[in-house]
Amino acid sequence: MRRINISELHELGVRSLGLDASSLDLTSVEGIAGALRRAAGFSCPCSEEELIAYVFQSIRDLVSNTEELHDLIDATLQALLGYGDLVECRMLAGDAANNSNTLLYLTPPSFVARRDGSVFLLGIAPDDLSPLPAQYLSRVERDGHVRRIQPLTEENLALCLVQFGFWELPLDQWLRTPLAEPARQYLTRFDERLGSSPPAGSIPGLRMLDPSKSVRFYPGRWTQLRNQTGKFVGRRPQAYGADLWCYAEIENGHIQKMLDFPQFEKRWRPCDEAWRLQSAIDACNSKPQHYRVRPGPTRETSVLDLFSPVPLWAQRRWDLTGHPTPRSGSLFSYVLPASALDEELRFLKSMLWLIDSREVG
Repeated sequence: MRRINISELHELGVRSLGLDASSLDLTSVEGIAGALRRAAGFSCPCSEEELIAYVFQSIRDLVSNTEELHDLIDATLQALLGYGDLVECRMLAGDAANNSNTLLYLTPPSFVARRDGSVFLLGIAPDDLSPLPAQYLSRVERDGHVRRIQPLTEENLALCLVQFGFWELPLDQWLRTPLAEPARQYLTRFDERLGSSPPAGSIPGLRMLDPSKSVRFYPGRWTQLRNQTGKFVGRRPQAYGADLWCYAEIENGHIQKMLDFPQFEKRWRPCDEAWRLQSAIDACNSKPQHYRVRPGPTRETSVLDLFSPVPLWAQRRWDLTGHPTPRSGSLFSYVLPASALDEELRFLKSMLWLIDSREVG
């Protein structure tokens, strides 16, 4: 029997996930994503908290800062949800068989084909038994939470994957977004529905996004219910499972009316609609959320920095055209081709009403 050190343990773990041990370790985004996929293949359906805990417990002794590790696992899981490897499904009220209100399910092995012939791999096989043959597995490029394969000369990758049992998801369907509309019109729809809702009772533990706090620091915008008055995006606790996203009308610290998300965009996660509504609120308050553009790692690229979370339908666009990169003073960042930058900035302004940080006085 031979004792191994932490470095060797990282190497063994990375290799067991089918990753390159010479450039990655278990705490890289690629390593965390691989661990989450493997754990999900054996554990789903399960809650987000259960899946995060499973991966966290398996590698917590390999790091010195466990809080950062937990945050990284959580953020990577959200990226996998946005990308499409997993889906959230809310359980019906009164389902006594489950203690969590929302469970995660595996997306079947699927792919999205790009116009250049390359493909994005989505989904997770049960028990982590991928239908992809070994010679194709060795060609999978992993970039953060994204997995892609480039075609060989004269190769029809899409046809090959269908023959291996993968489902093809049309690109337009994968990238489908809600309708674009002015921020005021979007906010008005929620205010009207909130106004017609019945009175709400007491909700202990409500947390809210404070519109008066800086849009440059998302975690600092969260506050507890005290004596506020107004309409707020928030999260309310439930007996089991993650806190629910909601929109509440409050008067002197008392909840008058409340809506749970989603209300209109039911194809997306509750948080996606909540984040878009908060962006509309900020824009209507003349304090729109910001983005920042800075030079990329090459002359042909730029880095897009975001300071607030965005819905998964926005993230998928950037997974397609670029790739995530380590953040620098922002909540998250993407490297994008310089040729696609103008189009993506127009998308941010029309769909989420964001402005360039340089426009802020």
